Amino acid sequence: MASSPVSPVSPTCTSPSPSFKGHGELGEDVTERRIVTRAPRVEPLWHHHDRKAMKSGQRGTIYWVGKQILAEDGSRTGKVEKGASYQGEWDGNQKNGYGVQVFPNGQKYEGQWANGMRNGEGTLWVPFGKAKKLRKLYVGGWKDDKRHGRGTCFFSDGHFFQGDWTQGKMHGEGLLRYSNGDLYIGGWCDGLRSGEGTLTKANGDCYEGFWYNDLREGSGSYFYAESGKVFVGEWASDLPKAGVYTQANSNPEQATPVPQTTVLPPVMLAFPNEVLEGALAAVREVQKIGTSFRECETPPEMSMQTDSLEGVV
Repeated sequence: MASSPVSPVSPTCTSPSPSFKGHGELGEDVTERRIVTRAPRVEPLWHHHDRKAMKSGQRGTIYWVGKQILAEDGSRTGKVEKGASYQGEWDGNQKNGYGVQVFPNGQKYEGQWANGMRNGEGTLWVPFGKAKKLRKLYVGGWKDDKRHGRGTCFFSDGHFFQGDWTQGKMHGEGLLRYSNGDLYIGGWCDGLRSGEGTLTKANGDCYEGFWYNDLREGSGSYFYAESGKVFVGEWASDLPKAGVYTQANSNPEQATPVPQTTVLPPVMLAFPNEVLEGALAAVREVQKIGTSFRECETPPEMSMQTDSLEGVV
């Protein structure tokens, strides 16, 4: 039977007992001290097991048992939740380096780790369908267990994003292809379209301009593929407010002629430039009211331009 591990015997410890003074045979003063020897200290068994459990370098698969499932009255049901597993590199008893983790919810991560968290490049799979087969959800950079850096995400609704991430959100420049065929290329802020960007729709329509909180806001142009017309002006809360609506260059292969149902008499504004300038000024004045809180959160390169239409008035 194996005995408990014992730490190296420390040097004998001594402690003086109370001194006793007397006289020797020749009458000299003598001080007597007793030497007390302490037994060697036995190391607790858990210290030994704890050292063996410290993980460093490449290790085999480590399993974590899931929690027990309790009934409504608190009694045990005999069932347990799914556990987790990790196979890869360790350092200082933390996941560091390359490793594969399977989570209790069925998700699987394969990639780089640091300080026990996903850091670096890695791929995340998630289960789907009744068969719980794994599909790729995200490929790219990670920081402290969140998507960070350049990465590609395949959303469950069919959307596809490729671009910059910050703390788990789309932030910076990126491309989002929607499941209906629409395509957006441009700026992002906290997971929403913000800054300058272009949205090309599946039907051929195209908006190019500025966005804020996922809405068209500021200067922008919209091309209508069916009629071949284009609107250039100011937008607010995703709606055109003031600008110029003209016929673009004719393109018979793309533009569909608009059916003429009625004949209207020609109508002309007495002072068209003044009317347009007044409308633009009114829209920009409203936009300035909300600029104060936007400037604190919107980067300078994403701020709206207010002088882009001066050439059309």
